Amino acid sequence: MIIRISFLSAWTRRLRKKIEAYCELNDVDMQTAVQEALNEFINMHGEEIAQLIAGYRAMGNLNEEICDEFTACEAEAYSHFC
Repeated sequence: MIIRISFLSAWTRRLRKKIEAYCELNDVDMQTAVQEALNEFINMHGEEIAQLIAGYRAMGNLNEEICDEFTACEAEAYSHFC
């Protein structure tokens, strides 16, 4: 877990430096740059995002049923460890 966190931390630092360089080069604040990038991503991938949302909604009831089926089993297993 520590390796994963340090990897994400290093990745985040590199990404932040790239965004800061972009902002300095284009004379824009970081909030504006990130907001514009997010808007562009949503505009480019809106259909895929809508399909993902529809899929998660369609599977919601089934996922809830599966969770309900395993709640007692998980509670019993958890009780053995606590």
